[in-house]
Amino acid sequence: MGIHADKQTPGWAYSIGLWHSLSSPEVAIFGLSSQTAMRIVNIVGDQIRDGHRLRPDQQWAEVIEGFDLAMRPAHPGWYRDFFGAAIDFYQRPPLPIVQLVWPDRDGRFSWDGDADQALHQQQPMLWLAKKDHPRGAWTDQDPTGGWPFGTTLPYHAVLATTAVLDGCAIAEVRRDEDGVWRFTDGSNGQWVETTLRTLVARHPAVTAVGDLAAGEHAVAANGAWQRR
Repeated sequence: MGIHADKQTPGWAYSIGLWHSLSSPEVAIFGLSSQTAMRIVNIVGDQIRDGHRLRPDQQWAEVIEGFDLAMRPAHPGWYRDFFGAAIDFYQRPPLPIVQLVWPDRDGRFSWDGDADQALHQQQPMLWLAKKDHPRGAWTDQDPTGGWPFGTTLPYHAVLATTAVLDGCAIAEVRRDEDGVWRFTDGSNGQWVETTLRTLVARHPAVTAVGDLAAGEHAVAANGAWQRR
């Protein structure tokens, strides 16, 4: 799952399914573009599938050329802020999640006294409890403040047609009986998974139907939504 950067925080990505399929902690990485972060998560996932195991506080080479990645277990107090789609999949926290931490250009990590201070803005320190984390963009963000979609958090997975993600207007919003949200341009295009936050950032008008109940849908007509 990749989360695009916004004005407040950089992007990040995390795995969903390593714990389910391979009995391995899920992995997450922050401070990179979502596409780069997802590639790194997939590389690590492939290595875990090949038999590598995550160990607390280890460093892992051969993922980012020329640099090691450090591993730190994420504190469960951060899960709802950053890993909503994983909670949606597993239906319950806590589950083990390990943060992949990358160093500065000289190979120093954020906990090293002489490390580049920019690391603190680019990557949260999720191994700390939120109350112990230095104040900043990572602690001040509120994923549910003023959020119109109720219990469906911004980082939960939703389905959209590729045309909608490419910028085409949304013709219909549907909430299935099982609560899954679908956004379509009215074509028979391919469905892809994204986050609700990403979709709302591209189509803010859909917040008007954020209160749809399971089994309901809304169709765009003449600049308004018709609920059915």
